[in-house]
Amino acid sequence: ALYALRSFDYGEVREVGLWVWAEDGGSPALSSNVSVRLVIVDENDNAPQVLYPPAALSGSVWSGVELAARSSEAGALVAKVVAVDADAGQNAWLSYELAKATEPGLFRVGLHSGEVRTARSPLARDAARQSLVVLVKDHGRPALSATATLSVVLAESVAELLAELGSAARAEAEAGAGEAGGSLTRWLVLAVAAVSCLFVAFLLLLLALRLRRWRRSQQQLLAAGSGALRGVPATHFVGIDGVRAFLHSYSHDVSLTADSRKSHLRFSADSCCDTLPARPPPDEPAPLLGDEEPAGAQQADPAPLPVSSLKPRRI
Repeated sequence: ALYALRSFDYGEVREVGLWVWAEDGGSPALSSNVSVRLVIVDENDNAPQVLYPPAALSGSVWSGVELAARSSEAGALVAKVVAVDADAGQNAWLSYELAKATEPGLFRVGLHSGEVRTARSPLARDAARQSLVVLVKDHGRPALSATATLSVVLAESVAELLAELGSAARAEAEAGAGEAGGSLTRWLVLAVAAVSCLFVAFLLLLLALRLRRWRRSQQQLLAAGSGALRGVPATHFVGIDGVRAFLHSYSHDVSLTADSRKSHLRFSADSCCDTLPARPPPDEPAPLLGDEEPAGAQQADPAPLPVSSLKPRRI
């Protein structure tokens, strides 16, 4: 039994020669040899390759264009499709057939030659530009195929051919410009939408920052107000018509005698009082400075006088 240690490529190796030697286990051993010749069979692993017409380039209207006269008769040669196959034997046998056409009954393709001929005379109603799709197929198992596209222009002269090709080029250019304009419009709309979204997001962020700053300032004001009044005793607030007012008042005693050298001004220890100082009624005369009150009587606090007006003087 012979086993292959690797796969064979028909394009590289098509025949292999071997010598096989056989020996028995007797004494003395007897042997013999034989020549073995292996023939590699082709496998259909290559599809047909179209040489003409060449593959159409992007944006080109000249690829595979052929001229056919409108006055031509049936059987007139228009073009020929050329294709090759890298396989061998029947795997390389190619056949041609018309797969698609603008006017199906106007052209035909030779089965083995690939020649494109007119099946009838062109009519006035036939379109000036005809598109043909030719299918190229080999005879392998399974069969592989390729396609070729031909453009046939029905015209009487080269000038008409060039005019037809120019109009086709302009039509394709306008279509491309329309597609480019539509694409540009879409991009512009997307750009405007993106800018609008960014602007709205910026406004929302700015509003949030302003609101946060306003809340922080309100909290700082509340904290500052509560901290300033937290240590003030309750006796420093008096109720006047339902309003709590903060009052700082200072009380002092004034003693004046006939001898100015004994007159003095003394501030009391408490700098704040719980009630407002009482004023004498308007009809009651103010007591003289020299009058003495009896012992045990409560002396009313006089109205506070500015310190600058209490200057000692001789009497």
